[in-house]
This record gives sequence, structure tokens and C-alpha cells, in this order.
Amino acid sequence: MQGESIYALIPQPVPVPAKDAIYRSKHDGKKPPTFSTFGLAGTSKPGYQNVSGTGIIEGGGEGHHGFKKPFASMGKEGNARRPNEILVSGSGGGGGAADAAASLQMGFKYSDKLRPPVPTAEECMIASKALSNGAETKNFITSNAVENILAVPKRDPEAIDWLKKPYFGQTPPYLEKIKQEINDEYEYIKSMQQQDDSGIPAGMRQMDDEERTQLVSSLKAKWDSVNKQYQQSSVLSLASLDTIGKVKRKEMYEAQLAQIEKDIEKLSKKVVYVADDY
Repeated sequence: MQGESIYALIPQPVPVPAKDAIYRSKHDGKKPPTFSTFGLAGTSKPGYQNVSGTGIIEGGGEGHHGFKKPFASMGKEGNARRPNEILVSGSGGGGGAADAAASLQMGFKYSDKLRPPVPTAEECMIASKALSNGAETKNFITSNAVENILAVPKRDPEAIDWLKKPYFGQTPPYLEKIKQEINDEYEYIKSMQQQDDSGIPAGMRQMDDEERTQLVSSLKAKWDSVNKQYQQSSVLSLASLDTIGKVKRKEMYEAQLAQIEKDIEKLSKKVVYVADDY
């Protein structure tokens, strides 16, 4: 291409930009700004500072004046103490401080609560030498031999003769009891199945046809008697039900007739079961 050159591949030096001189203000950086109100809380005459750029204005007039607490160092002038004269803990004149000072002067001693002191190394050496010279020492080898000679030998436990054990070769009694309980349960289930096969419930019997017919005839005769009394009474028409007694008699007759009809319906079946003691 036009304008290309091999010299363009050579890296050219990058010019270093020149730095300007550091800016330094002619004003004092520690002074507050003009008409500043910072740091004026808690004074007797709050206002503003550095009106003319020279600092805090003291005295009267505008601006803030200097304030100094009269007892800010070590108290009032008459009561001030040097730092080395300040009271320390336990140096007071009353309470436990006096007792503590007296005990420090006289020296505190326990009466009977201390245990005997631990003997020193020299005392231990003296005691051991005295024992080795005058006291008898035990011969452990001889004493162990005597103890073993006089000791009673241990006996092995006697072997158990399992052939002489009770119920050997027999069925244990608890198994016989369990077998009997299982047989009783099977017998009960078998009896229940036989009752179900016969179709007659337990504790019931089938009523004879003659007895059933006789009961049906008796119930029909009773129904005729109750119905006759009902027809002859003055409770048939609604207009005659003017008292509570008539209403109750009407309900009584109707309930008796309904019950007799239900009984006749039950006994009219071909098979009727009744209790054994009936």
C-alpha cells in the first residue's frame, strides 16, 4: 500500500509529559475558614471565628472570645494536690482500710488453719538416712514367697452334668401350656365355623311354624281390639281435637297400631329366630 514503510515497525520513544509545580497556598492551613462556626459548642459566647483571616478574636466586640474553666486542672487552688499525694486504694482512714493498714504493720498470721510445711530437701535426706540406719526394711522377695506358699489353691468349677438336669429329654412345661392354648383357640374357631354353616346364630333357635302362626293370630286379634277402640273414640276428626288429652290418646292408638303391624310383618316370614330362653 501507498504510505507503508518498514521504518514504521521501529517503536518510537514516548515523550514524558512535563509536570507542573505543586500548588502551595499562601494561607495557613491550620486556621479555621473566615467566619467559621466550627468548634464553638459549649462556650459562654458562641459566634464565629477568623473574621479578618488572623484567627480567633478575643475580648469584647464581634466574634468568639476565649473561654477557660477555672478548675479544669486539679481542682480549686486551695484544695489542689500534687499527683504523688492522691489517695490510692486501701489508704483511707475508715472501714476496712484501717484494718488492712494495721494488719500490714503487725503482720497477719493464721492460727490453726495451716498445714505443716513441706519438708526441705535436706530434711528429706536426713530422714532417709535415719531410716536406713536404724529402721528395719521389708524383704519383698521373702514376703511374696511366704504369701504364695500359704495361699489356698484355687479350685476349678465343677463340671455340670446336663443329663441330670430337670426335664431332660422332655418337653418343657411352658411349651405344653402354649400348645394347650393353641388347641383351645382352634377348637373355639372350629365351633364358630360350625355355627355359621348351620345358619343359626349363637344363642338363638328357629321358631316352629305352629308357634309362629299362633303369635300372628294373637297379634291380629290385638290389632282389631285396638282399632275398635280407636274408631269408637272421639279423636278421629281434626275438629274434635280440642284438648291435649284427646291429641295424646290419638297418638297412643296410632303408635300401638303401627307397632303391631311391624310385629306381624316380622312374624310373617318363613324363618324366624328367637332366643333360647324364649
